[in-house]
Amino acid sequence: MTRCRRSLARPAALWPRGAAPPVPWCGGEEASGGRRRVRSSSPLATTGQKVHQPSRPHLSPQLTAPGSPGMAAPRVTESTVTVQGQSLFYRRAEPAQAVPRLTVLLLHGIRFSSETWLQVGTLATLAENGYRAVAIDLPGLGRSKDAVAPAPVGQPAPAAFLKAVSEALDLGPAVVISPSLSGMYSLPCLLEHSQLFKAYVPVAPICTEKFTAQQYAQIKTPTLIVYGDQDAELGQTSLNNLKHLPEHQVLLLPGAGHACYLDKPNEWHRGLLDFLQQLK
Repeated sequence: MTRCRRSLARPAALWPRGAAPPVPWCGGEEASGGRRRVRSSSPLATTGQKVHQPSRPHLSPQLTAPGSPGMAAPRVTESTVTVQGQSLFYRRAEPAQAVPRLTVLLLHGIRFSSETWLQVGTLATLAENGYRAVAIDLPGLGRSKDAVAPAPVGQPAPAAFLKAVSEALDLGPAVVISPSLSGMYSLPCLLEHSQLFKAYVPVAPICTEKFTAQQYAQIKTPTLIVYGDQDAELGQTSLNNLKHLPEHQVLLLPGAGHACYLDKPNEWHRGLLDFLQQLK
């Protein structure tokens, strides 16, 4: 690969496929040092729909900021959906405009939940920029703790599970954001049901080594590979495997660990929106 000459002082950059990041990887796990902690969710008390007014997220000046003067913060609703006979909790943020640009489905890592996307401001940021954002709590985690996962942690889940999630929520083709643990759900579905993916945003997901370069090469879905340069394990592993997806770009977040969207929320939001704006 050719190295791209870009200064590390720049907070983040979208790297075209075939280009390597400018720094070596080092350190980092899901509980990356120095990042903001997100409180864990309590068990689901009711099945009724609730509404949150999210706080203003960390945003760069280029982004539309929820709560800006003259602009109401987006409403984030809570509900449950039945998937393969089990109840899953989810949050949904709708844009003010009648027709959303795209729908974005947000998954999460093992220590997190849909509340993570609420607290870091990603749900609000997407809605304010015209996207419908839906974040689910995966089986056995967050407020879906009573649901049983369709596969052991670390093993690819049946592709039918995420397909069932998409159908139950009536998402249609969606941009799927998939950090860490959620790779066990998103990757099998991408490889078997790529028509459900408008685009794919893997954030150092697990299970990338379970599939071959030849399998990845068959997928034409636009992909943004995201990782922090302090994530020496899953960041490097996932990049090395996912770079075989032919329609990929890379978003490197300098100074960020495994949960890089928590370490560098401004850069995460900017890079994500830049990518989404390229989609047709």
